[in-house]
Amino acid sequence: MSHEFIAKQSPASNTLALVTLSPGANVAMGDPFGVTDQSSVSVRGLNQQEIGYIFEGAPMNDPDNYTPNSSEWVDSENMESVQLQQGAPDIEIPTVYSAGGTMNVRIRNPEYTRSGQVDVSYGSHQMNRQFLRYDTGEIGHTGLRAFASFSNLTSRAWRGPGRNLRRHMDFKAIKDWAPESYTSLSFTYNNENTAWYSTPSLAAWNKSGLGGGINLDGTYKFGNSNYYKGFQTNWTDYFLSSQSHLALTHKLSLDITPYFYHGSGNYPLGVYTIPTSGTYYDGTQPINGQLAGNTYSQDGNVAAKWDWYGRESYTGLNAALHYDSGINHLVAGAWYGYSDMNVSEPFSGLDAAGNVSNSLLKLTDGTVLNGWRYHTITQMVGLYVGDEVRLLNDRLHINVGFKEVMTARNGTLQQPGPQYAVGYNSAEPLPRMSVSYKVNDNIQLFANATTSFRVPMGSAFYNQYNSPYDASLYQTANTHLKDEYSIAEELGARYHNNWITGSVTLFNYNFVHHAINQYINAVPYFLDAGGMTSRGVDAELGLTPWHHFSPYVSAEYLYATNDNNITMGGVTYATKGKIATSAPRWMAAIGVQYDDGTFFGSVSMKYVDKEYGTFMNDERIPGHKQVDMMLGARTHDIGFFKKPSIRLNIVNLGDSHYLSGVYSTGPVAGTSSYYVAPSFACLATVSTGF
Repeated sequence: MSHEFIAKQSPASNTLALVTLSPGANVAMGDPFGVTDQSSVSVRGLNQQEIGYIFEGAPMNDPDNYTPNSSEWVDSENMESVQLQQGAPDIEIPTVYSAGGTMNVRIRNPEYTRSGQVDVSYGSHQMNRQFLRYDTGEIGHTGLRAFASFSNLTSRAWRGPGRNLRRHMDFKAIKDWAPESYTSLSFTYNNENTAWYSTPSLAAWNKSGLGGGINLDGTYKFGNSNYYKGFQTNWTDYFLSSQSHLALTHKLSLDITPYFYHGSGNYPLGVYTIPTSGTYYDGTQPINGQLAGNTYSQDGNVAAKWDWYGRESYTGLNAALHYDSGINHLVAGAWYGYSDMNVSEPFSGLDAAGNVSNSLLKLTDGTVLNGWRYHTITQMVGLYVGDEVRLLNDRLHINVGFKEVMTARNGTLQQPGPQYAVGYNSAEPLPRMSVSYKVNDNIQLFANATTSFRVPMGSAFYNQYNSPYDASLYQTANTHLKDEYSIAEELGARYHNNWITGSVTLFNYNFVHHAINQYINAVPYFLDAGGMTSRGVDAELGLTPWHHFSPYVSAEYLYATNDNNITMGGVTYATKGKIATSAPRWMAAIGVQYDDGTFFGSVSMKYVDKEYGTFMNDERIPGHKQVDMMLGARTHDIGFFKKPSIRLNIVNLGDSHYLSGVYSTGPVAGTSSYYVAPSFACLATVSTGF
């Protein structure tokens, strides 16, 4: 997806919403404009924890659970491109969480001439957004140019009570050293406070639909576990990346990318009532006495918001040396990554009116009441080498490579009990090979075989107790998990001429030690599910503009199955041969764009077949389709204003009400929960350059 396409979408769109039409992408959005991170994507039947996310050359998978927080990365006006690569990533990309593909996001470079851009948007659900970008142009004759931008967004929740607030900054500077050498510095800052949307069971959805029965409550009574102020989220982060490409000779070049990310904030666990005495803190320690403070209590209980609170950072360096002799293109490099994850689960008291206190519940000695506390440090070292051989007048390309990734994970459970320090070490060989052959100027055939792996989730290694209620184990640490490992093969063809671009790809994935990470009725399960197989075919076709119209179609057939029975909670389920969850058999998309330079617009439809929500395939959500539309117009320059435009983005034009995807998978019917697709919404945007 190029900047030209992205610039016509809803200006609040996060990365996942932009890849909806891509073959193999099954996107479940939790809100219409992509403001929150309550959304998910699966590719070829593999969930978003199996996908590697790269932003400005840096890995962006959450270091604890591997999911993306894509609404925080960059404003859509500043996106240069979003690439969903369903197959294997380039060997030098610094990620190993890519069995399901790679999503690569790049920031637009600063302009060479001084300029700027202003957007103002308003729409459904009191959506109100402002965006301002300023480009310095080249500063003197130094080869240095930069831009900075700021956006502010407010809206109310599209269903149920609550509001969203997002403030974001982007910055990028580039120094050109020579025609083929440069260094860039990218910085982003994001602060958001967002509403939380319930994820109902299928039975609750069938009973209530979009009615209040599945939504959070807007009025408070003591101990109401569904009260919306117990579900507000807040997250602040910043990100730095510097990418350098240095042409050392006409054959030798060096790419270096250091990066750093830091984020902190909370994700809600809801409202709970806590006895002021006779309870436990930090797992196994009884509370001797009363909870301190002036927190409102009733009948010997305190109503409190329970939060998952994280403070995380990751940093690293990726360096690759390229040598191009004409026939051979050699690459050798190394990647080092370091992540630091601190997690706690504190409580904040609610007063008689349901307002959340700014202070945490503490004991009389000042100890913070916590449900869980752990600290994990993970280090990864990847060494890689590859060679591409070009033969038959550059028509035949043979690419072989090898990557070895070593992982060291060390952590501490910062609660009294039998467990304290945990450790995990692994080393995984990742060979790969690909071949492409250019039959003629229009047709290319290709095949590849690649490997990938994923380290078990950090939180799986720790005991979790049922504090503050009692000292029993809520989750027993699973210290026997192994790296998930996958082998993938692709075979396909691409066609391109002056009018048509298309491709067909056959794919097959085989997993061992397939990892399943689920919360079922609030109980966590971290499982080695054995084997999994995913195979099918992707196809897409696009036409160049004809009378200003550009049509596009994509489709996928998928057959993904579990290869072993699964044991959960001491019960073994006969899941061998069952269809994988979140793996629709059919998906298809069609879109048409129009742009004559003055008027522009598009209409698209995505169809997703039924999806199983349980491992036993005894519960499924029906297939669904959604139509989106965009209409706009632009004018010539008007004095100071450069190409001012207005556009209207419409989400879910037909106001279809449906469940858009699986949020949490359970073994049998009644244990799963689902995303609710946003209803009809529209957003008008006025934009101009200057």
